[in-house]
Formats: sequence, structure tokens, C-alpha cells
Amino acid sequence: MILFYATEDNSVVQTLERQLVPYGVIRCLSISAMEKRLRKPGHGLQVALILIHSSKEMDQIQAIRHLVRDLKVILVLPGHDQALIAGAHMLGPRFIAYSDNGHELVGPVLQKMLLPGKRTETWPRKQQTGRE
Repeated sequence: MILFYATEDNSVVQTLERQLVPYGVIRCLSISAMEKRLRKPGHGLQVALILIHSSKEMDQIQAIRHLVRDLKVILVLPGHDQALIAGAHMLGPRFIAYSDNGHELVGPVLQKMLLPGKRTETWPRKQQTGRE
């Protein structure tokens, strides 16, 4: 199960939602909704996909980072600001993408996280040669 946090509905969110179709997803529209869901015992979540829009929002998420420490975290940041990136790394993400670049790779990354034995077209299997 994936927790998807995004407060706005824009083209990046729509692209991410299309990539989430094969998985069970819980969408949280606010920090408080995300916190409430993460505090549920036995929440059954494996991945937190968090779309951050500002440094203020990053600060709010930092305040509850202990709730995501056992999850695989994927972050989508609004830009390449060094302070924001440093804050993002404090959340221990497995993957960081940006709203302007790389968010289209979230689907293949999720597939590798949730179905680790399954190959995708993004990472084709190498041809093995044997000796005769």
C-alpha cells in the first residue's frame, strides 16, 4: 500500500497518479491527514510518496519524520534549492525526483521497490551467453 501526499492538483500530480494506478493508494491532502493515517496501528503502508511544494511544508513534514522512518520514502521536490535538498535527505528517501525533472521515473522506481524480482522495460535483462 502506498501513501501519496500531495496538497495540490496539477500536471505533476496527475502524472504521478497515472503511475500509481497498479497499486493500492491512500491519498492524503494535508499534513494532518497524513499524520493521522501514519499513526494508525498496523497501517499496512510500504511506501510514502510525498510531493513537497515549499520549504514550509518540508519543515512540517520534518516534524513528523519519525512516522515514516520504517517506510520506503520517495520525494518529489519543487526545485534544486540546497537547503530543501538537505532537509529532504533527513527523511531518508530511497529516491528523490523534482517537479520539473524526473517525476516520470517514479513508476519504475515503485515497481522495483514493490515487485523487486520483476524486470521492467526500463531495466532490460542482459543476455546471458553460455559455453558450448
